[in-house]
Amino acid sequence: MREDSPTQGLPVISPAHMLPVQVIRREVVAPDVVSVSIVLPGTEQAPAPHLPGQFVTLALPTPRETLYRSYSLCGSGDVRQPWELTIKRMEMGAVSTYFYTSVRVGTLLYASLPRGTFTLPAPLGPAMTLVFVAVGSGITPLMGMMRAIDAMPPEERPLVQLHYASRSPDEVIFGEELDALDPDEDWLRQWHYLSSDGERLTPDTILSRAGSLGLRAQWYMCGPNALKDALHRELEIEGVPDEHVHSEVFATALRPAYRVEAGDEASVGGSVTVSETGATLDVQPQETLLSALERHGYKPRFSCRSGVCGECKLRVTDGQVDPVGEALSAADRREGYVLSCIAHPIGDITIASGGRPPVGVARVAAFAAARGAGQPPRASAVLLSRVATLVGTGALVVGFWTLTNHRPYSWNIAAAQVAQATATTAPTGPTATLAPGVTPSPTGASATGGAAPTATTGSGPTATPGGAPTATTQAQPTATPKPKPQPTATTKPS
Repeated sequence: MREDSPTQGLPVISPAHMLPVQVIRREVVAPDVVSVSIVLPGTEQAPAPHLPGQFVTLALPTPRETLYRSYSLCGSGDVRQPWELTIKRMEMGAVSTYFYTSVRVGTLLYASLPRGTFTLPAPLGPAMTLVFVAVGSGITPLMGMMRAIDAMPPEERPLVQLHYASRSPDEVIFGEELDALDPDEDWLRQWHYLSSDGERLTPDTILSRAGSLGLRAQWYMCGPNALKDALHRELEIEGVPDEHVHSEVFATALRPAYRVEAGDEASVGGSVTVSETGATLDVQPQETLLSALERHGYKPRFSCRSGVCGECKLRVTDGQVDPVGEALSAADRREGYVLSCIAHPIGDITIASGGRPPVGVARVAAFAAARGAGQPPRASAVLLSRVATLVGTGALVVGFWTLTNHRPYSWNIAAAQVAQATATTAPTGPTATLAPGVTPSPTGASATGGAAPTATTGSGPTATPGGAPTATTQAQPTATPKPKPQPTATTKPS
């Protein structure tokens, strides 16, 4: 393979829950911003359908390792179009820099299926109002939503407000397309905040421009945590219901996607007990919960491995971790969920489940309900072992039984009738006539039409339309009955 091959470093085995994809178009759309189109390799077809606003996780090969990062899809959701990703190179960002400098047309990557709940409400209608708030590359999922709304019939479109902050005019991502999008403001009003002009995107400014429509609007925010939290607090004060506020947080930490820094409290390690299996696992200093589970053979779900997508969330029932994860909803935090890809156990903790356990690890929770009061914890395991032993013994008996020459009494009667019929009706020359549907046997014998039983090749007895039993014989020479005066003939094994 050439050193400059676009597949240099591509993993031989697909990462879990991912599929191969290929870049078919690449375009620089703004300073340090590249837009790519992605399809199934060798086609022009989107890898999978998606909803506007959803994201995918990419596995990007480098000469040393595979890096993971989640990016929003900015397409309208049209299944006839490739996936479109628009990515801004971040200062000291390992993944975004690699994507900007090394990913080009023909590059093969791995991607997850589209996921995420940062999507448009359903059903959309002209009586609805949507307020979009974005900073920098946070415009990407919102652009997909606006493209989808623009494709709707004019009479069905909701009203949309866009509040978008950028550093300067040339750094406005999708600037030309936004200028051409609904120039008459029939359904879309836009406010751009340029820091080069001294303009700031603040919650007060957004709320004042949203006016009374903001109180009943659906809010969509994609930007830094500080803006999201501040605006959310203001919306709560204004009485906007929590279910009307949707947020997407893009990572701004200047570190590789696969590496997470640990705080002082998390550096001592600890242990994690998995309630589902009853196992207690050690956690090394500065090791995440996800990494510890994987090291012990568990297969928990994950996607971005950087605390962005929320796919790896697990429920902690006892103990503490740090950090919990900003991508979780308030309801998730109340229920004890944490993001295992960034969470470090502080001492000993207990989790409900660690994903699919390693082979050979029993799931004790399935037997907990069957245990009686005061019954030793291992009683269910002992009972399961005894049942397994009985089942195995029964299988061996059945196996040996089938290897013997035993046949039911009715089969012996049928075998004798077949032997007699074959002896009396066998043809004497090549001009023998075959009954319809009857084929010659491997031994050269055939049956003529009439009331005599018909021999067929198969595995068991059947009944003929006339009620006479039909014997089934294997494709081998038929044994003759013994000369002893017995009521039945026994067929010997060949």
